[in-house]
Amino acid sequence: MIDFEKHIKEKRLLLDTDHPREGHEKRFMQKLERLPVRKFNVRHALQIAASLAIILTSAIVLINLDKSGNKITQGEIPETVLEADMYYTSQVNARYDQISDFNFDNAEEKTVLLDELNDLDSFHQQLMSDLEANPDDGRVVNALIRHYQIKLEVMDQIIIQLNQIKSETSENHENESV
Repeated sequence: MIDFEKHIKEKRLLLDTDHPREGHEKRFMQKLERLPVRKFNVRHALQIAASLAIILTSAIVLINLDKSGNKITQGEIPETVLEADMYYTSQVNARYDQISDFNFDNAEEKTVLLDELNDLDSFHQQLMSDLEANPDDGRVVNALIRHYQIKLEVMDQIIIQLNQIKSETSENHENESV
């Protein structure tokens, strides 16, 4: 213990300074350069996109249910809703097929993404049961259409991201082969 106290007393001037020793910044920058660089994780990005889609859809539906006072006559609802439902269903199915046709590096990522997209269908079923209970409520029709629009927007964003990743991957393979 005495040696330790003696050592501290001898080095006291070095320990009591406010400024680091010379070369500190250079050593610090060298250590920073040795840190590993985090890579873009496709799975994480797709999970975030799917979560945002669910949150946005829920928020917009809640807002539309509270603020929308539009009334549609009871005779127009079945035709309008059926036509809109058929149109949007075909659009969603086309994008779903397009996403499922992409080649993923990890099959689990593809499964998670497709499951998240299928989970949005439970909200659609809730809206349809609300429509059956209140066929003359325009808010439910507006919420249903807005749900489809947001789902299509999210699916378009996912397709764009997958195309970007595909092009980046193909460029990296071309550069490696050259």
